[in-house]
Amino acid sequence: MKRKLVQVLPILAVVALAACSSAPQSQSPIPFNPSAARLMTGDGDVPFLNVDPIRRLCATPGTGARMRCFATMRTDIVPSRIADDVPSGKEICPFFEGYCPMDLQEAYQLPSLTRGNGKTVAIVDAYGYDRAASDLAFFRETMGLKPCDTKSKCLRIVNQQGNSSPLPPEPPPGDEWPGEQSLDLDMVSGICPNCKIILVQADNDYTNNLYAGVATAGLMGAKYIGASWGASPEGPDSPTFHQAGVVITAAAGDNGGGGKYGGGPIQPCTYSYVICVGGTHLVRDHSKRGWNETVWNDWTYDKCDGPCGATGSACSTVIAKPAWQTDQGCKMRSAADVSATASLRAPVIVYNSELGCSPPSDCFWLFGGTSASTQIIVGTFALAENAANQMGGSYLWKHHAGHLNDVTVGNNLDQALGVICASSVTYICTARIGFDGPTGWGTPEGIDAF
Repeated sequence: MKRKLVQVLPILAVVALAACSSAPQSQSPIPFNPSAARLMTGDGDVPFLNVDPIRRLCATPGTGARMRCFATMRTDIVPSRIADDVPSGKEICPFFEGYCPMDLQEAYQLPSLTRGNGKTVAIVDAYGYDRAASDLAFFRETMGLKPCDTKSKCLRIVNQQGNSSPLPPEPPPGDEWPGEQSLDLDMVSGICPNCKIILVQADNDYTNNLYAGVATAGLMGAKYIGASWGASPEGPDSPTFHQAGVVITAAAGDNGGGGKYGGGPIQPCTYSYVICVGGTHLVRDHSKRGWNETVWNDWTYDKCDGPCGATGSACSTVIAKPAWQTDQGCKMRSAADVSATASLRAPVIVYNSELGCSPPSDCFWLFGGTSASTQIIVGTFALAENAANQMGGSYLWKHHAGHLNDVTVGNNLDQALGVICASSVTYICTARIGFDGPTGWGTPEGIDAF
């Protein structure tokens, strides 16, 4: 289902609607209109409205022994509804701001409604999330997606040993991994609604526990595993991420290509057998595709308490170049391999009732970060149903031509903020025709590259 572009509305209208959306509405619900376009700038961009417009959900780890999740949410605006009455069983987007599953499926030409049956995607995160199942159910119902619950075993929630009990406790204050888990669950659901999902909750954010969760996901039969977290400094390749016939995606990070904010190489994204996923800024346009993407770089929109973020990229200093990588400038492992939408200025819709809201209807949020792109890509691999032929990024690197949207504009740098490239290889931090570090070979154009 394709929605129309509309005339750009003034920012004051967006501000006014944002202010109203958090309060009870006295007027009658707006009738469902499948052609209703969103209240953004007409193209999908949601401008930052004030100072400090985002919140990074996970605390910065003190050492490489801990991992940080890359989920980020908007604090200056919440998505406002087009419709309160959702047609049963009909995939829709009942919001003005933010991308819903149907938008992502359209942008990346994905056969989400006809593929993925019987495939299992595992999401590995830290700590507990008590409302994971109920929040996912509400998201899927709102978006018109088929149910996926624990009763039917479409959804399984386990600890890092693979057991359904005891599950880990929720994280300490200030470390909001449940937000990460909701983003991951909603992105996988939106891209592959026919897939089964295993949510592996590690005891905490320590590297050894998250890696144990990745191993458990493989042992439980998941052929597609998403890891929306990472940390520096890099370490040597881990055998945990070398599972034959299993696709593992990991986030390139949200701190740009290098500099004082911790950009550049991170693990596990630079491991040899991991698909490293970067981020883009996705907007609608009037091209044949109907969409346009540039490198995700919100550094230049820096109104944040700490920089607003940009996709990571890297020329590894530790990991040898895999035989399947063909770029010539970086003599070690290059990252990222592929990308998808991640910008907080073109956010995705996520449901989470634990982030300070009035459930059920007032708990939708606008999210971004390479956490989102990582799970979009792992869901795309599941749609391709091709795990048996995968060995790291080798298949994607061989089959990218004609099957990915090449992103050729932008970089993940900002000299004013001290964000300079950690690599001397220009394309590691700046987009170009063909492969580059911030976006890899590009974003999905169907599933043939996967």
